[in-house]
Amino acid sequence: MALHKTTPPTMPITVTDKGNARTEAALKRLQQAMAEIEADIVANQGIYPFNHGRVTQSELCRRADVKKATLQNPLHKDTTRVDILAWLDGLSAKLAHTRDASRERVTAVADSLKDEITRLRQDNDLLRQQLLTTTAPLPAAATALGQIVPGAQFRHYKGGRYTVIGTCLIEATLQPGVLYRPCQGDQQDVLWMRPVADFLAQVATAQGSVPRFAPVD
Repeated sequence: MALHKTTPPTMPITVTDKGNARTEAALKRLQQAMAEIEADIVANQGIYPFNHGRVTQSELCRRADVKKATLQNPLHKDTTRVDILAWLDGLSAKLAHTRDASRERVTAVADSLKDEITRLRQDNDLLRQQLLTTTAPLPAAATALGQIVPGAQFRHYKGGRYTVIGTCLIEATLQPGVLYRPCQGDQQDVLWMRPVADFLAQVATAQGSVPRFAPVD
C-alpha cells in the first residue's frame, strides 16, 4: 500500500482485504498516524508530546480516527493488529531509552549545580575570612560584620537608617555583598547593594574617620 508523498516512511501494515475501500482507507489513516507520531517524537528530541508521553493502541487509533475495536475483528486481529503491536514495542523501547538518557542528563546537571553551590559557599567563607583579617585593626568593622544578618539595622554616617535584607555574592567579582533597604523616604521598596568591604569601610568627615554604616543597637 503506497503512502502519501509527504509522509515519512514507517513500518508497513499488512493488507489482507485489498479492494475494500473502507479497509484501505482505515489502513492509510493508521499508517499516516504512525508516521506523524514518529515525526512528533523526532521534533521533540525523542519525547512524545501528547498522552503523557505514552504511545498506545488507543492513542494511535485516536490519531487515525479508527475505532480500537476494529483491530480486534478477524480481518485485522492476526495481521494489522500484530504489525501495530510490533511497531509499538519498538517505539516504546526507544522512548524508554530516551527517558533514561534524559534522566541521566538531568541528574548530571543537578550534581554539577550542587558542586557549584558548594564551591561558591567555600569561596564566600574564604572571602569573609579574608575580610575579617584585613579589618582586624578595626574592631568596630569586625563587630559590624557579625551583625550583617537579615533584619539588622544600620545607620548611614549621613543619618539615613537601613534594614539588612541579606548577603549575596556579586557575580562579576564573586565578592560578598550586602542587600539593604531604606527605612524612610519614598523608596522603601527599593533594594540597594554594596560590597561588604565598602559597607564596613571608614569614611573621612569633618569630625574625623567614621564607619560608613554603624550598627543600630
